[in-house]
Amino acid sequence: MSYIISGCTLVDDIIYPNGQSVTGQLGGSIYALTGIKPYADDVLFVTTAGPDFADYYGEYYRRNGLSMAGVQFVLPHTRHNILAYDTEGRWREYSKHGVDFELTWSNTSRIQAAHILPHVSPLTRGIYFESAVREPIWRDLPAIRAAAPQAKLMWELLPSDCDAPNRHAAIRKLIQRIDIYSLNLPESMMLFGTTSEADSIAAIIALGTPCLFRVGTRGAYMIQDGRAWFAPSYDLDATVDPTGCGNCATGTALYGYAEGLHPLRTVVMANLAAALNARQYGPYPVFTAELRQELLDRVATELVRLEGEN
Repeated sequence: MSYIISGCTLVDDIIYPNGQSVTGQLGGSIYALTGIKPYADDVLFVTTAGPDFADYYGEYYRRNGLSMAGVQFVLPHTRHNILAYDTEGRWREYSKHGVDFELTWSNTSRIQAAHILPHVSPLTRGIYFESAVREPIWRDLPAIRAAAPQAKLMWELLPSDCDAPNRHAAIRKLIQRIDIYSLNLPESMMLFGTTSEADSIAAIIALGTPCLFRVGTRGAYMIQDGRAWFAPSYDLDATVDPTGCGNCATGTALYGYAEGLHPLRTVVMANLAAALNARQYGPYPVFTAELRQELLDRVATELVRLEGEN
């Protein structure tokens, strides 16, 4: 498999700041897959779930030609969370099944190297991780690199890690061990102790590892080789729900970096994929060859515009 997305599977009931709510939405790391799927078909989602996974995800998988080979059926039922946004775009989430379920099954739900290794090879180009800094998967990075020596390893940082000062040293060390990572502006301020976007960019450049740095509705930067390339967000007037846009853009950034694309092209592609994601509740419904060509044509047009401005 060329690309592996590893992370949690969720079903989300979402509560927005204005009191509006939606229920039963696909959630979790599936959004990162939807950042690669617009540009490449050879992608597998490695996740943990319950026997009811197909009840929620089956039709989506069928529509998009996805394989269930990466689904580990190790839970009594698929995790179902309440996701509540605040007015600043941050969120808190908690299990609809209660604290006892999370305490009992949290370790079982974590992605293990044994879940990933059967699906990688020397031809694998990229692997995405959405795992907390203290999870055991990181101890097995040498084994994963040995099995997929050409793969670029992407980490999307978790807000809970960035919000915990006692984890910051471990986060910085892990960033040095992977190839590319992603975080947003509030997370960067917590992690680096910065107070502005410019200071966060400087801190990311100083750390050295390439980064997709997301700055909300303004857009994102691809920071690489000591420089930051910016692209704006697209189609904000068509936004229905921003849930998962960060994961989506991060998935595209892994693809762009692993394919050796120019950083500006990568961030434009990431923001366009995120714009697709925001058009509806849940992940973008169907990826087609026609949609891919439309996106690539738009990428080319946008690159000409941005390069002209710079």
